[in-house]
Amino acid sequence: MPGSPKNTRRMSSWTDFIERAPAAGHAVRVYGDVSELACSVASFLTAGFGAGDPGLVIATSDHRQALTAELGRRGWNASALERKGLLAHADADELLGRFMEAELPSVERFERVVGGLVDQARAKHPDRTLRAFGEMVDVLWRRGDRPAALALEALWSDLADARSFALLCGYGLDIFELGVQREALPEVVHLHSHARVVDDPSLLAAAVDRALAEVVGPARAARIYLDVAEQVPQGSLPRAQAVLSWLSSRDLPYAHEILERARMHYARLRSTPAAA
Repeated sequence: MPGSPKNTRRMSSWTDFIERAPAAGHAVRVYGDVSELACSVASFLTAGFGAGDPGLVIATSDHRQALTAELGRRGWNASALERKGLLAHADADELLGRFMEAELPSVERFERVVGGLVDQARAKHPDRTLRAFGEMVDVLWRRGDRPAALALEALWSDLADARSFALLCGYGLDIFELGVQREALPEVVHLHSHARVVDDPSLLAAAVDRALAEVVGPARAARIYLDVAEQVPQGSLPRAQAVLSWLSSRDLPYAHEILERARMHYARLRSTPAAA
């Protein structure tokens, strides 16, 4: 697998990453709805604007519009931020075309193109930590170019280490799909120092509790939680996500049903939070 496994050196909580943006931190936000992504990216950027941390956004045009709107709702004018040198942006699709070579990203072109953007974004505030958001990897992933996506993740990690900036990625994945839990999500989480795979982890935990009890019964559910606690490194994943990952990876006959019921309960709990 390209790049070093970031989950072997997790530094702090998701909230700490969003608020403090540790240099060379490389986080991922898995989302189902664009509004979730916009909120996370806006929280990441605005936590730094007041302290003078510049931001760099490399996004698709529709996602950049959603982010601009979310920044506005929080009292930040994107145009004013750009004039102050606190916000720079680039189009993800256009940028990919500048450094992809055949089916893989060119190391030299990536350094020149993306490294150049990072240097420009930091130039006006050299003593502050740059907060960068990028979704070029997700563009490649959605195209089915998985080897290119993983190679690009490795280049991003190396660049963040070399330039000492904080990097947030976004992946549009359905965490209630068996294939995503079995194949995509473990690899995505593995490559990052911090991960948030659902908008509200506490509601996901409640949804998984209910799904397990309904499908396998309370006694078997308790045994599953014990097995997960013994086999999944503590703190590597939130409890509910660790359970879903563990179930999906073992080809258990009831894994799909648990995922579908968890999806249903999570949607209901989000629509009526007090019920959780």
